Amino acid sequence: MKFAAARSWLIAMGAVTIALASMLATAQQRNTVGGMVINFGIVPAEVALQASGHADAHPPHPPPGSQHLLITLDDAQRGTRIGDAEVTIEVTDPHGRVEKKPLLHTQGGGLPDYSELFRFGWTGKYSVRVIVTPRAGAKPIETIFMVNHSE
Repeated sequence: MKFAAARSWLIAMGAVTIALASMLATAQQRNTVGGMVINFGIVPAEVALQASGHADAHPPHPPPGSQHLLITLDDAQRGTRIGDAEVTIEVTDPHGRVEKKPLLHTQGGGLPDYSELFRFGWTGKYSVRVIVTPRAGAKPIETIFMVNHSE
């Protein structure tokens, strides 16, 4: 009996893992701008706050509807990770409301990234404008990602 319960639990956990992996894969986008590869990912805040390197950087109980927006930056020619830029995100919701925040310097798997929590309170199309300043005094690089969010 214990074996059957353990096996059912493992099958259920495998299904959850596959569902999360497919959700993450469909929630990622990439743009190359100004010699920089900008990777964008979005997952529910509760999922991201379980990850090492992000749980400590964000509040333990985010507001309802919070999404974790993540940016990674790579040099397009060398393929090396960029961890010393300043990144700001401006989210425009389906009703035209704009929320703008600088991203925190965080890390996942020991690699630098940038992230912050934003509230997605409506179903519909969100515009995510990413503004990257590679180094102090440099001209900012911008790109836009679109997110079709459903509650």
